[in-house]
Amino acid sequence: MPKRNIFYIFLSFIVSVILIWFLLSQIEIKDLFEIFSKIYYPAFLAFVVIALTSALLRSWRYKWLLQPSSISWGNIFLVTFVRNLFVDLFPARIGSLSYIYILNRRLNFSFEAATSTFVVSFVFDFLTLSPFLIFSIFFIGLGNTALSSISLLVISTIFFFLVFIILWKITQLSVSMLKIYRLFLKAIRLKEKKWAKISTEKIRLTIEDIKQIKKRKIYWHIFFLSLGIRLAKYGSLYLLLFSLLKSNGFSIKTLSFCKTILGTTGAEMTGALPIKGIAGFGTWESAWALTFKLMNFEPSLAIMSGIGIHLITNLFEYFLGIISIIILAFPYIKKAKHIRF
Repeated sequence: MPKRNIFYIFLSFIVSVILIWFLLSQIEIKDLFEIFSKIYYPAFLAFVVIALTSALLRSWRYKWLLQPSSISWGNIFLVTFVRNLFVDLFPARIGSLSYIYILNRRLNFSFEAATSTFVVSFVFDFLTLSPFLIFSIFFIGLGNTALSSISLLVISTIFFFLVFIILWKITQLSVSMLKIYRLFLKAIRLKEKKWAKISTEKIRLTIEDIKQIKKRKIYWHIFFLSLGIRLAKYGSLYLLLFSLLKSNGFSIKTLSFCKTILGTTGAEMTGALPIKGIAGFGTWESAWALTFKLMNFEPSLAIMSGIGIHLITNLFEYFLGIISIIILAFPYIKKAKHIRF
């Protein structure tokens, strides 16, 4: 393992230890165990169902984007579960690139088919972020909390239009980036290298695939599917939060769904950091706690709910992801990318 990777893992471990230690020092450990022991199982089971629904919608979106190539529901579920496992393990969401690797190396899809569908999905995930933020800010009320402010509203609106422009001009922007890449290779005198020619051709083919997706005029369908994915994600976390806090007197009426959206968004922004805790532990909980404190949540409950939600969701996704990796590791899976089970 390269020394820089060892250093990064060590630094991430230190970040996790320091932040988790600090968070635990702010609460009573027995209170944290009590929250887990008194979890409200009907709401927890509802979390599991809706979380699986989110995976179903994400798989459906991948399956739709991959057309006219076909992939079985079984295989696309495996790909989605593995993607969900790795997306939180690595910084800047690079774990989601596992989607490309599995489709290309294990299920024999072309690199450009995997990459083009990944890029389009990635853009739509960001495009659907702002509508939920804007809705939550207005629902909570401008100025009622530190986060339901005009500044966040403006940032969310600008972010939405920037992503919209990227989606609208995605082929033109991709062509421009390819030109810049070619000029860069030429400037450093590597243009004639075999790897440079291969990478340039792969990027060109990926752009062609993106053009074909755009020609199919399915963007509205993908947009609504992406909204459903995000709604299911927020809904599952809301029910999980309720299952943890019901023993503390919270009810569906008193626990704000819109505040959960803002809290989840604040925590997930840590995924874009170049350095974060191992599997996000420490940084995710800290961001969650800080966000909920800014929304006038009791500090100890903000910390305990963040630890509880992140631990449970990670264990849930790791279980499904590891099972999927084991299945994909079977030799016969590689021989038949359209396998059904």
